[in-house]
Amino acid sequence: MDPAPRVGLAAILLCAGCGVDSGDGSPGSAGLDSPDFSIEPAVEAVYTVGAVVGEPWETFGSVSSLAFDADGTLFILDEGAGHIVVVDTAGRYVRTVSNEGEGPGELGLPEGLAVFSDGRIGVMDYAKVRLQLFSRDGAFLEGIRFATEEGIPGAPFHALPDHSVVTAEVFRRSVEEDGSGEIRPIMRFRPDGSGELLYGAWPGPPIDDTRLEDLESGAIFLQMRPIQAFPPPLELGALRDGRVVIVDSVGYRIKILAPAGPAGESVTTFERPLVPAEVTPRVRDAERERRLALLDSEEVSQDVLMEGISTVFIRPPSGSSGPPDPAALEASLRDTYRRQVGNMVFPEEVPVIARIAVDWSDRIWVQRTALPGESGPTDILTADGRYLGTIAPEGPRIPAAFGPGGLLAYIETDELGVQRVRVVRLAAGEL
Repeated sequence: MDPAPRVGLAAILLCAGCGVDSGDGSPGSAGLDSPDFSIEPAVEAVYTVGAVVGEPWETFGSVSSLAFDADGTLFILDEGAGHIVVVDTAGRYVRTVSNEGEGPGELGLPEGLAVFSDGRIGVMDYAKVRLQLFSRDGAFLEGIRFATEEGIPGAPFHALPDHSVVTAEVFRRSVEEDGSGEIRPIMRFRPDGSGELLYGAWPGPPIDDTRLEDLESGAIFLQMRPIQAFPPPLELGALRDGRVVIVDSVGYRIKILAPAGPAGESVTTFERPLVPAEVTPRVRDAERERRLALLDSEEVSQDVLMEGISTVFIRPPSGSSGPPDPAALEASLRDTYRRQVGNMVFPEEVPVIARIAVDWSDRIWVQRTALPGESGPTDILTADGRYLGTIAPEGPRIPAAFGPGGLLAYIETDELGVQRVRVVRLAAGEL
């Protein structure tokens, strides 16, 4: 096959209203069944914040979420410090919002950040089971409380124009009481704290991952399920008009849900004819090797180490009322994870899509899956189902947050474990 043609992102994005040139000088339409063609967006550095030694605001503890407002101001949720750092369009410190604590407006266990269309900042605080709302100037406004029986929004969540939030990460006591045990719920939570099922996502092909195994190591008792490799994706994005972009398929299938649409007409589906890769013995070996290499690199997070563990029970050592030694706990989790990798459950196919996101121009960024340990290419689509081109794996990847005017913000960790937030901009001529 000939190499994919390379087209400048400027030409593609400037022509977003007319399609791709057909070759004879007249505009044509690039349908989703078009062959891949490469676009090479250039980016320019804007600023980087974060330091080993510096002011308290810039020595991050654990940055988990980023969000821009309409002016390009960046809000940085530092879970470790229990506050939000605000920087302006040049990366200059503006203010710190909230602080760690149990009082009104303080954050106990924050996770997930969103900026609403009216400028309010929303942070989910799981210590209080509330969505804490702050003004753009940092003043605490209110906490929206959720009933655990109806569900609690998890992170990430997306703000919609009606000031509700939508998420596929939902904490519920039981999903079987309402008949939703055979789906993965996507829920919308309204400003009054009520929740409603917005869409029932496909649960994935049946895999025998129900087997439980008990493991006891010293004072630590674990109940485990086999880790599922290459699980079917459940990815969300929100368009500026309130429609929700959903991926819940092994194939290249993107659904756009209009929550207020008439029954039967609320979902639009876009597809590209890309076939999922077969999970061969070579792919299985590569995935096990990737996970073990990550484990041995000591950069693996606790969330990864807890994968497949359904229950943890800790018995304090005899004569002690305190928890076990943290080093012993981590060592036990590492040993358990290594054992879990050997017992992983594999599906028959690797999903085509790994991740999606929506930028401020309502373009849909679709990162495709690659071989274990590698990054896949990223397709750029319009919300009306046109293909604008594909960014190579070494090009700009999906950021932690999109901002106005082509801003992209990334959370990065250096070899010393120091977190920084790097902001770049798609070059002006490429917009």
